Amino acid sequence: MSLSSGGWTNHTAGLTPDQSAALPHHYGASQSQLGCLTVLMSVRVSVCHSGIRPLCLPGAGDESLRLQLSMDPGKSGEFRLSLQDSSGTGRSVVSSQLDTSAGLVVTIAEYDLRTVKYEVKSPKCHELSLAAPPHDRISFNFRCEQEAQEWATVVMSSLREAHRVTPQDNGTQSPLDGLHLQNTSALQQTEETCIELTRAIEAGDMQSASVFAATLARQHAALKIQPSARDCEDTEIHLAVVVEDSSSSCCVTVKVFPHMTTAVLKQQMFLEYGFHPRVQRWVIGQCLCTDQRSLASYGVRQDGDTAFLYLLSARHARLTLQALQQDQESALLLGPPSLSLPTPPLLPTSANGPASQDRKPYTTLPPRLNTSSNTGGSDRGNISEIRDLINLEMPQLNEALTPNTTSSQGWPCPSCTYINKPTRPGCEICSTNRPENYVIPGGYRPDALELRRIQQEKEAIRQYQQAKEEERRENFARLVMLDGQDLVPNPEPVDCKICYVELQSGEGVLLRECLHCFCRECLRSVIMLSEEPEVPCPYRDDTYACSCSLQEREIRALVPAEEYERWLQRGLSVAESRCEGSYHCATPDCPGWCVYEDTVNVFHCPVCKKHNCLICKYIHEGMNCKQYQDDLAARAINDSAARRTTHLLKTLVQSGEAMHCPQCGIIVQKRDGCDWLRCTVCHTEICWVTRGPRWGPGGPGDTSGGCRCNVNNQKCHPKCQNCH
Repeated sequence: MSLSSGGWTNHTAGLTPDQSAALPHHYGASQSQLGCLTVLMSVRVSVCHSGIRPLCLPGAGDESLRLQLSMDPGKSGEFRLSLQDSSGTGRSVVSSQLDTSAGLVVTIAEYDLRTVKYEVKSPKCHELSLAAPPHDRISFNFRCEQEAQEWATVVMSSLREAHRVTPQDNGTQSPLDGLHLQNTSALQQTEETCIELTRAIEAGDMQSASVFAATLARQHAALKIQPSARDCEDTEIHLAVVVEDSSSSCCVTVKVFPHMTTAVLKQQMFLEYGFHPRVQRWVIGQCLCTDQRSLASYGVRQDGDTAFLYLLSARHARLTLQALQQDQESALLLGPPSLSLPTPPLLPTSANGPASQDRKPYTTLPPRLNTSSNTGGSDRGNISEIRDLINLEMPQLNEALTPNTTSSQGWPCPSCTYINKPTRPGCEICSTNRPENYVIPGGYRPDALELRRIQQEKEAIRQYQQAKEEERRENFARLVMLDGQDLVPNPEPVDCKICYVELQSGEGVLLRECLHCFCRECLRSVIMLSEEPEVPCPYRDDTYACSCSLQEREIRALVPAEEYERWLQRGLSVAESRCEGSYHCATPDCPGWCVYEDTVNVFHCPVCKKHNCLICKYIHEGMNCKQYQDDLAARAINDSAARRTTHLLKTLVQSGEAMHCPQCGIIVQKRDGCDWLRCTVCHTEICWVTRGPRWGPGGPGDTSGGCRCNVNNQKCHPKCQNCH
């Protein structure tokens, strides 16, 4: 059809009856669809491959073929796509009269747009195929990419409109059309129910909301329910993201909107940093984020809020290199993720559905497509469109689009060369420390974001110190509480290493020195059978034996009181027997004993209250050693005990364990230490190894007599042990 002054005329009006009868079957399509059609676009193409019968199309080798898209203004969604053969040249234009100079125009094939599939194979090659069998297809080339893109834009928009509108009942309806009509009607009812459910929930009408929800449940409708974006602040904020993997970590700042979902944030990180969404695990507010929830639901609402991004390995995420490359190419083609803008309020509707006058008029012409050849000037030419899209005021938009020509102050990171703010102690990208020789400019004034970061850093340090102090106090209180207990119970179930009985929490005893755990009965047996003053830890295995010991308060709490006293006495006896300078009281059956020094000659027993002479090792209260020995010799004639004592003293002198004082003749003994001793009666200094006086007649310092020890640097005796 072509436009003339009298209306619409047939393209084949100029054909003779013989020429009309000679047209193939496909040519008759236009004859059966006569009516008022509006031509939307017509473009010249050349066929490179054809699956439409007949295989040999007229003019397939040159650019004599033409694609034409038209619509019926009286029927919504009625689009016709025709392939024509024209002998004219150049791109056809819809004119107001029949162009007889264009030559003969023959319609080769004509299709309803709903019955075809259209696919863009390359910038200049497109493919058309039938949706129903036998699935015939045709590929054709355009003269230029711009013409091909404009044609694809109009065809794709018309295809969406054709599938959106329900086909009219024109009497005869195929089963496929009836199925489409039924599905479209059901979809409309589901969408209307969803809209009514949304209104009921926003109005707080629980009864109506339950009715609509039950209706959708009976339909098994697949829904996606999430809060409206208009309930959140549509302000871009700076989110501090701590990125960690198995071997490293860093901190970055990402510009986000609070109402954006975690899935959109993953896609944004994929575009900006190359982290595939499969390997991303987000943690915000101690919660593992899900893709459907928004950032605001996790508490992200203002600048400086923190999120943690943990990166999995590609093997753990089952991500192959081929899948990564394909997703990167798709992400680059699709561009940055689109944020859901606040939805406009729903218009009031009647009981039968929305009024026709409230509907927004639909247009089949799509918005302008972005091409790779767009320049900065063309982008600035569309400022009004951008303003309508994101609802920004003109001054704000101009400020956002104007490049910042002021030079930024800051220090460059020595690792990644990122320019950081002067007051920042570490790199914002890689966390490298600020150079030590860098000096903050004197006139620098931090901006609001940097001041907030500094305040948050100070607050974080204060909270850390406060938490550390609270932890220290809690640990100290816990230690004080444990120190006040004689026995430390086991905090968790464990097996006794002796009897292998399973001990529940609090049933066993945890030794303080080595932290080995045993049951009370086993430890009690170890204490009672031990012959040592220190009870060792009974832990033994094939490679290790514990060298620690039980503490005294642990032993006191484990055994009865009488057994504890026996353990103390056993320890005292062993200590006395092993001590070199010990002396036991000479009183029969007295348990008193002491450890004496060289300067002490008398031991006052605190048990029996007797005075023991440490020189002669006997008790002779009221007498000195000479008087006691003389009295002992006199009593030895009639007293058997005195005779035994006298005989013992003579035996000690004969064996060399005692000697007679060279001055007064009493028997003296050397207790310990060096070879110097003093007589307790005449106070003569004696050399033990020479058995004579230490000094000459002149007293101390007279080396003319005595043992003459250290005279000419010579000892007085080969066995001398410092008698001087």
